[in-house]
Amino acid sequence: MISTDIENRILTIAFDRADKKNAITNEMYLAAEKALIDSVDNQDVRVVLFKGEGGDFTSGNDLVDFIKNPPQGDEPPVLKFLLALARYPKPVVAAVTGLAVGIGTTMLAHCDYVVAAEDARFKLPFVDLGVCPEGGSSLLFPNMMGHSLAAELLMLADMFGTQKADKAGLLNEVVAHEEVLPLAQKVAVKYAQKAPNAVRTTKAMLKKQYLTELEARVTEEIHSFGNLLAGPEAKEALQAFMEKRKPDFSQF
Repeated sequence: MISTDIENRILTIAFDRADKKNAITNEMYLAAEKALIDSVDNQDVRVVLFKGEGGDFTSGNDLVDFIKNPPQGDEPPVLKFLLALARYPKPVVAAVTGLAVGIGTTMLAHCDYVVAAEDARFKLPFVDLGVCPEGGSSLLFPNMMGHSLAAELLMLADMFGTQKADKAGLLNEVVAHEEVLPLAQKVAVKYAQKAPNAVRTTKAMLKKQYLTELEARVTEEIHSFGNLLAGPEAKEALQAFMEKRKPDFSQF
């Protein structure tokens, strides 16, 4: 589930499904999207803080839910959330601990300040699942970190730590696990105390040159993701996941 709280003009959105390492379902995507959209014109909210409950940020898409409810139609739940995040006009802070898998990593490129634990682990497993990346990462990552590192992270899909995540430009601060949330909250408070219109205008100007292209790329990625998810490579990958074995792509 998604839990929310507003305090000190900070909207905290928590991935709150600790027993599943905060794997995100379609229902959770819609709840997170609603929280973002509802807060845009809410004067009591000046900044958003994302966090995960129970030690992990998020292990990414709930694969069982995705198999039962694949992203179909013009705007599936995951696309609605990603577009809401890409368009969000106020500062977004993330407190990352434990696992940040799939969208748990790609969404960081949309955040304005990211604090991560020293032992946080990141993974972009899309190709290993027979699908393509999402979240606008095929556009944002090469611009942030260069082609070679973006290609490594998105195409080799290995787990990586905070040193590489920091090198990639995904992080602002790396601290001890117990210091992550307090520091993220401290940063959120600082944002909340700034002149709100000046902050929003500055964020809009920072994103102006690429926002239209980003929205188009986020949409294109999800539609390609859905098409690939229905294909034989994803079928093999998901079957291997269920059987707890490595997928065999040698037949393709």
